[in-house]
This record gives sequence, C-alpha cells and structure tokens, in this order.
Amino acid sequence: MNTTLAAAVLALGTAGAAVAPSAQAQDTSSAGLVDALNATFGSHAGMRASHAKGFCAVGEFQPAKGARDFADVPLFAQKSLPANVRFSIGGGNPKASDKSRSVRGLSMRVAGGGDSWDLLLISEPAFFAATPESFVSFLQARVLDPATGKPDPAKVAAHNAAHPDGTRQPALLAAHAAPSSYASTPYFSNNAFVFSGRGKKTRHARIVAEPFGAVQYLTADEEKTLPDLFLQDELARRLAADPVGFTLYAQLPAAGDALLDPSTVWQGDGKVELGRLLVKDLAPQEACNGVVYMPLALPAGIAASEDPILKARGAPYAISLSRRTKQ
Repeated sequence: MNTTLAAAVLALGTAGAAVAPSAQAQDTSSAGLVDALNATFGSHAGMRASHAKGFCAVGEFQPAKGARDFADVPLFAQKSLPANVRFSIGGGNPKASDKSRSVRGLSMRVAGGGDSWDLLLISEPAFFAATPESFVSFLQARVLDPATGKPDPAKVAAHNAAHPDGTRQPALLAAHAAPSSYASTPYFSNNAFVFSGRGKKTRHARIVAEPFGAVQYLTADEEKTLPDLFLQDELARRLAADPVGFTLYAQLPAAGDALLDPSTVWQGDGKVELGRLLVKDLAPQEACNGVVYMPLALPAGIAASEDPILKARGAPYAISLSRRTKQ
C-alpha cells in the first residue's frame, strides 16, 4: 500500500501556514483505505489502487548461509528459490512519469517446501503515515482541487499540523532526484517484523535491499531530457548483459528507534545478511498482474509486529484485487 505523489505535490507538505485540521470524515476501514487511494488518484480499470504503474520480472533468491541462525526460516535452508518480482512507481496513477520524485517499489514472492514469503519494499526509509488515520488524512489532503488542478495547500498544511509523521517521507523525496534505474536504488520495508532465531530468540528488524552497484539518481539534465517512459527499457538493457542484484539485510534497531512507527527513519545498529536477490529477466505482465503481494504473507520464523500500519495492510490488498478484476 505504499504510495506517494510527485515532488511538486509533496512539496506542498511544508508550504503555507498551519491551519485547523480538516473536519473531513476519515474512514479507516479496509475498504476506506482503498477508497482514499481511489479518491486521490482515480480508479483505473484493471489497475492496482497503489503502485498502479509497474512491470514484472523473474529471478532467484539465494538465502545467506547464516540466515537461519538469525531467523529459523525453513525457506532459508534452500540453496535458491525462484522469485516473482514486480518493479513499480508509487501512487495510483498508471501514467505517472518515470522521472517523478515519488517512491519506487520492489515486490518479491518466493516459495518452496510448502512455505512462501511476500516482501514489499519502497525506495525511501520512511513511510508517509504512522497510523491508518494519518494515511487517510494524507491522501484526503492531496485530492486535486477542480479549480486549480492541484492539491489545496491549506489542506496539506492542516494535515501536517495534525499528523507531523506525514512530513518525513516528502522531505526525503524532495532531497534528491528520482532513481536513474530500478537497479540503482536501495529499498526498505519501513515496517519492522519479528524474527525468531534458533534457540527461540526473537528480535525486531526492518528489511533493506541494497543494490550491488552504486546508488544513482537522475542528473539535472536527465530530469529535463529523458522521456517519461524510460525505466523499463533501461532495466531491459541492463539485464541483456547481466543479472541485476540486491543483497537483503535484516536491519537491527538502535536504542530509541521506533519499532511500531514506519514513518520514522531508523538509525540502525548493525545488520544481518538474509540473502541475495538476482533479477534475471523481464516477464510478461500476466506473470504478476494477477499476483497480490501481501505484506502479511510471511514464512515460518518471521511474524508481523504490532505496527498499526502493518496490521492494517492485509485486507485492503484483497479488496483492491476484487475491485480491479470486476472493472
């Protein structure tokens, strides 16, 4: 359910004087969360409510040798597992520009030995909301004003006054240009999970996927000259030469890192390698269009934390699937 708007919209998050929060009703039911996305981005036939624009790829996940000491996950006993992958752009606009200063998404499903794991990551280390209430308010504040074609700055300022957690991700996005490739950005779970290791020791950790190569963002010239559609072709060219890779880590919290607030950036206190994801080729759209990557579809050895955003993320995905298959 990770979603965000272009930088021009998100920049409004710090514009204008704070005013009284909007009295608009906030439906935080599972259907209400999807409704909030549709009200902001529109409802597009056959498309996801969030991360509507994306494409599919295939690869493999290679668990790290010591991963089971940290998390006693039977999947980690395998030498390698096939991976179903989807790269995407945050938000519900299927025609969003590849140059937009919005999050990029990496979703992965691996399965084997009767178990499976869905992993949903975005390209910033903070989510745009700490609670379902803030999630709905953030989106309501960014519904376009019919008179201007832009969000109302007063409504955005009111949201920020009521929900300061909504200012963190926009600030991160405004600090750099969009990624120059899906392969050259790190990805983050934002939510913390509970990992059970051998000896029944449990620890909270977030998941980070670090690219094999250097992190790269668009240059000022590329922002101006590249077409709005370039990311898929760029990745295809890379894959024609070699697989694209990411190392997955469990990021351990430092003292004071919020275990239940995905809108905060962790300082972190070390990390444990879980394995490597190798993306080998693009795939037809049908390879993942019917797939619902579920953030609560976790293997034995990994459990959801009490993070209110994480706990609210299950049912809306099924609702979104039901709506798009009926359109």
